[in-house]
Amino acid sequence: MSEFLSVDLLEIIKNELLRPRRPTAVRLPTFYPSSASAIDSSTGDVIGGCRRADWYRVNRVSKSNSRDFYLAMIHELGNAVESTVVKAMMKAGIFESTNVKLYDPRTNLSGELDVVGRYRKKDSSIGYYGVEVKSVYGMGVTMSITGRQRAWRGQPAFRPKPKDNNLMQSMVYTDFFSPERDPEFSLEGFKLIYLPRDKPIDGRHYDIMLVTREALTGSLLSRHGPSMSPGEHYALISTKGYPDYVETRFSIEDIKNRFAAQKEMFASGVVPERTFKKFYSASEVETRYSNGSLSKTAYEKYHSGKDRPGHFLCQRYCDYRDHCYKRNGDPRPEADQLVQITT
Repeated sequence: MSEFLSVDLLEIIKNELLRPRRPTAVRLPTFYPSSASAIDSSTGDVIGGCRRADWYRVNRVSKSNSRDFYLAMIHELGNAVESTVVKAMMKAGIFESTNVKLYDPRTNLSGELDVVGRYRKKDSSIGYYGVEVKSVYGMGVTMSITGRQRAWRGQPAFRPKPKDNNLMQSMVYTDFFSPERDPEFSLEGFKLIYLPRDKPIDGRHYDIMLVTREALTGSLLSRHGPSMSPGEHYALISTKGYPDYVETRFSIEDIKNRFAAQKEMFASGVVPERTFKKFYSASEVETRYSNGSLSKTAYEKYHSGKDRPGHFLCQRYCDYRDHCYKRNGDPRPEADQLVQITT
């Protein structure tokens, strides 16, 4: 039999993507725009990133979970799609730069702006904007691309909207690269592009800008002004086929103040509470299903005993999920201290 048949190409690719690299990178103890969070002014819930995960990372607790093949491939596919967008922007003459670094000492925030585009204004001056490309699948397509035109099986209708963590990240970058910091090079806003992995031609893009209540007029002011704090900056979101709206649950000031408070908390040695739950209680499951934040599939799996819904970070995406929680969903009390845990 030919030795050719013994070459398991898919397994080789999987092993290469998942193997650890040496030497391991040593990260600075800073916070990242991708972990931005805020308190939802309408519900009091935390939305965005997890302070506890930041605490583990900043204090260099070893990760208890590494990426699986699925997440590794999603990451690689995302990089490939972003590269395609950058190449197209270069050919079109609207590409400006990539990998622009930032650091804010007040909030201990550091990050990197992936892509910057440019355009020529009517007065012949140049305007700049950030670009983020995200891939979605399943319920993520419904939430961020198609929306729900009418109520369906007890779940309310809603318009498509950016994911909260993606929106916050865009707000952080737009605020940092603002005219007040550097009039010579500032971002007017962000282009946030979502592409479904199974049908990338059916994507959606959002234009995101920061506005104050004082800058609004007409229907935007009447609809959103009462929910906005004076002088604070909120995200004005535009997308094709739907009226513009302002996300009033949080402002960029809310996000920055939360980062600043987190910096002081960590410096004083205070251990942050767990931001999210691995498993929701029975009442939380019912509430989340009724308000549309829990899918029908997840709801039915819960009632059939096949699955227990919980926060997606704690269940799948956090690098410290097994360090923080036991398999049954109970918090690990030993994880409240800076110690390594063998699971």
